[in-house]
This record gives sequence, structure tokens and C-alpha cells, in this order.
Amino acid sequence: MIRRVTAFAAGVLATYTLAAIASTQMILGEVAALGLPVSFGNRTAATLHDLAGMAMSYLPLIGASLLIAFPLTALILRYVGLPRTLGYALAGGAALWALHLIMIAAFGLHPVPATRTALGLALQAAAGLVGGYVFARIASGASRKTAQ
Repeated sequence: MIRRVTAFAAGVLATYTLAAIASTQMILGEVAALGLPVSFGNRTAATLHDLAGMAMSYLPLIGASLLIAFPLTALILRYVGLPRTLGYALAGGAALWALHLIMIAAFGLHPVPATRTALGLALQAAAGLVGGYVFARIASGASRKTAQ
């Protein structure tokens, strides 16, 4: 049980970190495309600011979406012959993709501006994919087995 809770927390944090970084960099890419200078220092400062600033709103939404996706995936994997790691990775990606589509439908706008483009939405889903992978690896104890 403790391993699953740890795996869930690690999956959520991995997803959040990658999603926030991707969002920040997408927005800064748009700023740079307008011809404004964006230095490495600006990118670093903006990324750290967004990691802290989005934690109160975006992190709980990611946690909630993965809290729905992972138990549902566990149920599905009982009946579908899919590798666990692949199943959870796909679930994480689908959860983030669905989260953004639901927020867009519910609010009529993009709460995470980077999702205005297909690439931005794909990067958010990719963050969920990585988070699902992290969850599966830790929950199965694979990281501990390879360390021995």
C-alpha cells in the first residue's frame, strides 16, 4: 500500500513538473517568436515561478485526473492483455488529454494557455504519459529490482 501511495505521488509530481515546464516553455516560445528576447535566465526564472505558482491550481487537477485514471486502468488491465507499464503510461496520457478537453469545454477557454495548440496539448498528454510510466515502475517495484 505504501509503495502504491509513493508511486502515485511520484507519478503526479513527475506529470506536474513536466506539464508546467512544457507550458512555460511553449508560452516563452511564443514570446520569442514575436521578436522579444528570452534569455536562458528568463526561461529558468519563469519556469521556477510557474512551478511554484501553478501548484495550488494545476497540481490538484492533475492529481484528481490521475486518481481517476489509475484505478480504472488497474480494473481494465485485469481483462486486457496489455503490459502494466504501457497501460498506466497510456492512462496518464489520456487523463491529461481529457483533463484539458474537459476544462476547455467547461470554461470555454484554455486554463493552461499552452494547450491552445495541438503541440501544447500533446506535450501535456506526454507529461501524463511519463507520469503513468513513473507510477507503474515504482508501483511494481521495478526500480528496486533493478537496483539490486
